Amino acid sequence: MRNRLLATCLSLSLAACGGTEAPTTTKDAHSALAALPSAEIIGTHEDGVPFMIRGELGSVGGSVRGLAAREVHERVSSTLAAVAPVFHLRAEDLVVQRASRDEQGHTHIRYAQVRNGLPVFGHELILHVDTSGRVYAANGSARDGESAPNPEEARVSPEALQRAALDSTPGGVRVEGEPRLLYARSTRDQRLKLAYEVLVTGEHLGTPVQEHVFLDALDGTPVLRDSDIQNARSRRVYSANNGTSLPGTLKRAEGAPPTSDVVVDKTYDNLGITYDCYNILFNRQSYDGADGQLRATVHYSTNYTNAFWNGSQMVCGDGDGVTTGSLCMDMDIITHEFTHGLISTTSNLTSSGEPGGLNESLSNILAAVCESWTTGTWSTGADIWKIGEDTSLGGTVYSMADPAAHGALDYYTPLPSDVHDLAGISDLAFTLLSKGGQHPRGRSTLTVTGIGVEKAGRLFYKANTDYFTASTTLAQAKTYTELAADALYGTGSGMRTSVTQAWQAVGVGVVPAPCPPLANGTALTGLSGASGSVSCTYSISVPVGATHLKVEASGGTGDVDLYVKFGSAPTTSSFDCRPYLGGNTESCTFPTPSAGIYYIILRSFSAYSGVSLKASFTPPVGAYVFPNLSGTSSSEQFFTYNAAAGQAVTVTLSPGEGGSTGDVHLYVKFGSAPTSTAYDCRPYLSGNSERCTLSQSQAGTYYVMLKGFSAYTGVDLTLSVP
Repeated sequence: MRNRLLATCLSLSLAACGGTEAPTTTKDAHSALAALPSAEIIGTHEDGVPFMIRGELGSVGGSVRGLAAREVHERVSSTLAAVAPVFHLRAEDLVVQRASRDEQGHTHIRYAQVRNGLPVFGHELILHVDTSGRVYAANGSARDGESAPNPEEARVSPEALQRAALDSTPGGVRVEGEPRLLYARSTRDQRLKLAYEVLVTGEHLGTPVQEHVFLDALDGTPVLRDSDIQNARSRRVYSANNGTSLPGTLKRAEGAPPTSDVVVDKTYDNLGITYDCYNILFNRQSYDGADGQLRATVHYSTNYTNAFWNGSQMVCGDGDGVTTGSLCMDMDIITHEFTHGLISTTSNLTSSGEPGGLNESLSNILAAVCESWTTGTWSTGADIWKIGEDTSLGGTVYSMADPAAHGALDYYTPLPSDVHDLAGISDLAFTLLSKGGQHPRGRSTLTVTGIGVEKAGRLFYKANTDYFTASTTLAQAKTYTELAADALYGTGSGMRTSVTQAWQAVGVGVVPAPCPPLANGTALTGLSGASGSVSCTYSISVPVGATHLKVEASGGTGDVDLYVKFGSAPTTSSFDCRPYLGGNTESCTFPTPSAGIYYIILRSFSAYSGVSLKASFTPPVGAYVFPNLSGTSSSEQFFTYNAAAGQAVTVTLSPGEGGSTGDVHLYVKFGSAPTSTAYDCRPYLSGNSERCTLSQSQAGTYYVMLKGFSAYTGVDLTLSVP
């Protein structure tokens, strides 16, 4: 029986939560965008902060080729100061890490985020500079604009940290070194936490444990986890002699003749093939790009059916002799684990959540790329997509072309999943991009135009090395691979279209059919859903001065769960309220709701039907005011107003107190939500000043839609009657 948790309804302002103030405000971000008039927001995080912008962002006054990272930073510092506030940051919050140059001659400068002198784990910002010195894009996970505790508020004792870290880590037996204080974003609610990083080591189910456990510095609860163990032509092959001490006994070094051990020699050869694949295709020398030594240990433990990368080398067991043989005999597995090392020196994707799924998937993808390369014809045959088929002794073999056959995901879902299951989504996207076709199980009907394994591999490699950061999500990966396609093959090549198709075929970047907006006090009835399904996203607009917002589900059969969040759509791991009760009677109450839009989803614990959903609030006296609205290009936001019979309603769109940017259009319709082709009033003017006045003889609801002609910020909406 599942746990029943009390509803947690969070409607406090950031200031009420204590801690430091955010380095910049929304108004600062608006001003920053206004100072970059050609900047275009490509995508935003759930909290509304951009994850990428592009345009004429600045100039470094010429080529930066050959300059060290610090020198490049000095040339780009004025641009960084202008760009940082768009991400709710200051330039001093960003510390240059490295600069890399791609095959087009573009330079990519990576910055790590700090806050109050402490690192923010996994948060980076990347500036992109072309050959002329033009800064044309900025992207990353670095962002602020929220409250978090001060470092001096940390109060968990070292003893309590050690206990909590060990208790939460299967196989953990010891804590290495001292805890490190930093900031980390929680995987549960995506909020920034003051946390301690604790390194736990040990062994679990025969595999070494090297787990970085991040614990809330205020109460010791887990925030997130990251593992050094990733389950991958200066070659050195060792034998553990069926023990677990690493690296073991050296059996063959670079240039040495073959040994009498077939596993050692095959591992040596597979390391060489992987090295050559990366060197020839991507001009990359070893996993670190600097001819780092390729070390592998074979004959690890007894009946060990796994392989892993421990941060500096790969390790392979001999299998159990029943379902698998020695794992390093398979080039796929060598390349897969070797790629974890590559990722750790480029994007450094974490090992949990969607970034962890991408980490696993990229390792599969580049294993497939290298196997296809070895055929000499860039084959897309069935074995190219199988991982570990050469070491299988009759067990099931995972196929990127049909992940669901092995229990992995093959279509995007916001529900939490194991990273190996999540990898199936981007594995299948890459497979479809390479060879074309449709989803193997009919989850979508889109036909993808294939571009071949070589082109697909090059653009995924570029996206990882130049755009991905440690916390890149699947949606962001879609954006970054589209940009990589443009950069490599040109904007008119059609490659971007194929990339978009491939991601949409697996449910990433698919815009769901919009839910009807909820009108105050009016229930939607007859709602239904299959077991495990997630509804479209409903919304209720709450004006300034409204009180006692209540969102409730009721009636019908089955078991549905209610999720509510202010400002952005909730997920099953990010919400302001989730009652999580049995049956269909659930409600969330906000006594003093914030002005703006509350978003609602229904997730079925079991199949449900006949359910009603209603949102109601006590309206303010006078006009409905919705201040400081923003949105992306083509985004749609909905608002409602219940009017009496014959009552004239005036809807006014205007720049806010701090000014506005961009261009948004106003649509108004009585009785149902407007669309871009069905409306009662649409001024369709340039800028952010528009007005509609309407009246009807009968009482009813006026629906208002704001649709971004371009990205916009700082807009006020007022609905008033005489």
